[in-house]
Amino acid sequence: MAISDNREPLVLHCDNVWIDPPGQFKPKSVELAGSTIGTVRDRISASIAETQRPEIDLGGAYLMPGLINTHVHLEFSASPDPLREFKSESVSERLLRAVRNARSMLLSGVTTARDCGSSLDLLAHIRRCRNPPNLPRLLFSGPPITVPGGHLSIFGGTVSNPEDISEVVSRSIAAGARSLKLIGSGGGMTPESFPEKVAFSQDVFCRVADAARANDVASAAHVLAAESVRRAAVARFDSLEHCAFFRRVSSGRLERRYDPEIACIVAESGVSIMANLSTATRSHETLVQEGIEGNLESRHALHQHEVMLENFGKLVDLGIPIVCGTDAGVRDTPFEDTGVELELMARSGMSNIAVIRSASLNAARVLKLQGRVGRIAEGHSADFVVLKNSPLADISSYRDPLYVYSQGHRITFSSSNGKE
Repeated sequence: MAISDNREPLVLHCDNVWIDPPGQFKPKSVELAGSTIGTVRDRISASIAETQRPEIDLGGAYLMPGLINTHVHLEFSASPDPLREFKSESVSERLLRAVRNARSMLLSGVTTARDCGSSLDLLAHIRRCRNPPNLPRLLFSGPPITVPGGHLSIFGGTVSNPEDISEVVSRSIAAGARSLKLIGSGGGMTPESFPEKVAFSQDVFCRVADAARANDVASAAHVLAAESVRRAAVARFDSLEHCAFFRRVSSGRLERRYDPEIACIVAESGVSIMANLSTATRSHETLVQEGIEGNLESRHALHQHEVMLENFGKLVDLGIPIVCGTDAGVRDTPFEDTGVELELMARSGMSNIAVIRSASLNAARVLKLQGRVGRIAEGHSADFVVLKNSPLADISSYRDPLYVYSQGHRITFSSSNGKE
């Protein structure tokens, strides 16, 4: 991957520029002023003589805002056992991986991402780099607030009592975190952590959400247990992560049991949901290829994925705002699969325009970046993904972008990516 050598004023002409609102393609000429968008006006014929600045005519391609992924873990490997690798590696090894993972996202069209749980070492490293253009714009939650031995306690955000919360929050904000995350239930990736159990009282949920509002940063709650979903909605976190409605059944397996009463509480609260439908789907594909006849665990995993898609459709029908996130970095969930997430949203009942907004307008709002990213409009960051076909007609168009622009820089794909 390479980037353009400079960000001199540039005009992009395109027959199909995504203008939202109202959510339509229009022929426009988009003037870049360094890292931001200058004017956006009705399309004019490419003419250096008229504009006195370099121009690119994209013709009939589709110019979209850069994708926003609200939930990734840059220090994880996306291998079958990312937690084991994290524990065995040095800080420098993890930081190098984080940079590679971020670049992989950028090549796929993601120009803004939130790391939803990381070490303070990663925040310090990125701050020293000052967010270079060969990486997406990155926001960090830092170490998530969790119980001793709880999910993602490896990052150092453990609290033993409510009074510890302010110390963890202050440390993360001082390190540059622009989001706070609460681990509101157990997590499947952490041993001796139970996804079906709530981790904190309602008071703690409210304290963390209030702390985020007081510091004017985004807030996210990891909620797998049904009751944890309810408590996070009552506390009005900006986004609820996963919303699995997990319960442990007599066989010992976890099952998703949609709770219509709690779902209505979520809808009434006005909070958003990040469902990460694409997590571990690479391993699901392998299970199908290998055959699942007689393998009860494999059949259960595939069935629960279908239940997740069905439950997601019910949440969409309630009008709950959806934001795009993939949980990239966890087991079998690579960083280039944001397009897969968008396709699964559409498969589960979202309209294509709603899917597009989940990774643009909605995501920008949840991350408190509205007015800066998520639109092709004057004053916004010059972040674009150029597609061959219309995602309004075919959401899978995001799988193979023609070009990506990050903060005014055009990303040049290497030949190994099959692009020039």
